[in-house]
Amino acid sequence: MALKYLCLVLCVTFFAMEVHGRNEYVAYKRAINFYEAFQQCRLYGGHLASIESADENARVVTAVKAAGDFSKDWLIGATDLGNEGTFIWTGVNRKATYLNFNGGEPSNNDGSEHCVAIGSTAGSKWNDVPCNAKVEGFVCAYIRL
Repeated sequence: MALKYLCLVLCVTFFAMEVHGRNEYVAYKRAINFYEAFQQCRLYGGHLASIESADENARVVTAVKAAGDFSKDWLIGATDLGNEGTFIWTGVNRKATYLNFNGGEPSNNDGSEHCVAIGSTAGSKWNDVPCNAKVEGFVCAYIRL
């Protein structure tokens, strides 16, 4: 019985660590579209960056500036492809509750902007971009316990 209790406590502890682990962000400078970036992050053992607070947004900005030109678009993991105007984080399959769009964004120009980038003229704010557009790079998130 004690062994079962110990196993239960350990499982709950590891689950809590997984859920509440801290994201580490790494930016990769490569001309790539959203779908390719999504796949690359998965192949690297992470997911296309989910940003759920101002602190996380600041850490993504730092990662991008360390990797390349922040005056260009860098993909993060939000999309409203399935339901216009409702953004989800693809890597963690959750509705985006923290949103940091630049003024006038998301604009969905020509009805074709369903993916999200940071940088460019928006700076640390976000902009919606076409999912098939090749951008400067992308940001992956890795959960660190």
